[in-house]
Amino acid sequence: MTRRVPVIISMVCAGAFALSPLSALAADAEGRFAPRGIGPVSCTQFLQALEERQENVFFAAGWLEGYLTAINQFLDDTFDIAPWQDTDTILNLVRNNCERNPDQRMFAIVNSMVEFLSDQRLQAASDRTMVEHGEQRTLIYRAVLRDVQQELIDKGLLEGTADGQFGAMTRTAIEQFQQEQNIAVTGIPDQMTLWLLLGGGTTPPPQGG
Repeated sequence: MTRRVPVIISMVCAGAFALSPLSALAADAEGRFAPRGIGPVSCTQFLQALEERQENVFFAAGWLEGYLTAINQFLDDTFDIAPWQDTDTILNLVRNNCERNPDQRMFAIVNSMVEFLSDQRLQAASDRTMVEHGEQRTLIYRAVLRDVQQELIDKGLLEGTADGQFGAMTRTAIEQFQQEQNIAVTGIPDQMTLWLLLGGGTTPPPQGG
């Protein structure tokens, strides 16, 4: 093994999304279509390829980004199917479910991931804002930031309204939440913090590398 896939969150508990078919967005008269790239590959082959060469990780990440871009374009009421999950998180969701379903084809796994993500998709366009604190920074949709603020308000960590503005009160509330969750205190809505706040309430296992 040369190098593991970069891990932001190793989704062991929360990454087990059900294998359910996504209705075809476009196909021939009989609903058939030809998956390309890594789509037809089995999970066993996919996982082996990731372990063999780092270039395969970049190829897989690029394919996933292209697939999700197509979903954003063609799925109804969808501006962004994964509005806060970064590429590493998406790749680890796929990898985790592949490990649980080694005989499945990649297209079925990714299709099911889209179903898993669809409830939290961003349905309308939203501006992005750069959130910074010290050396930490992340680009986030204002709509997602409002969701983060609302979760913090609901938990009693933030007063006021969810306005999508990152100020001192929001930063302090995020720091307090991170301290309570015993995760890195960055003061920004990083991937671990977003998962714990918006990912359905499940606690991911420790970060890996």
